[in-house]
Amino acid sequence: MIVRDDEYLDFSKVPESRGIPGGLYRIGIVGLVIIFAIGAAVCLMSGYGHHWPSATSLRVPLNNPAP
Repeated sequence: MIVRDDEYLDFSKVPESRGIPGGLYRIGIVGLVIIFAIGAAVCLMSGYGHHWPSATSLRVPLNNPAP
C-alpha cells in the first residue's frame, strides 16, 4: 500500500517533556514548611494541660479491697 507524503505519520521524533512546573516546586516547599510547622506546634503544645508527675497520683490506694 502506497501512502501519500501528507498522510505519512513520522514516528522518528519523540516528544520532549517541559519538565516539572515551577509552581509545583513552590507547592511542595510550602507543604514541607506546613508539615514541620505542625510538628513543631505539636511538640511545643504537648505539655499544655499536663502535669507530670501528678501531685495526687502517689495518694491513690492500690490495695484497697472492693466493698
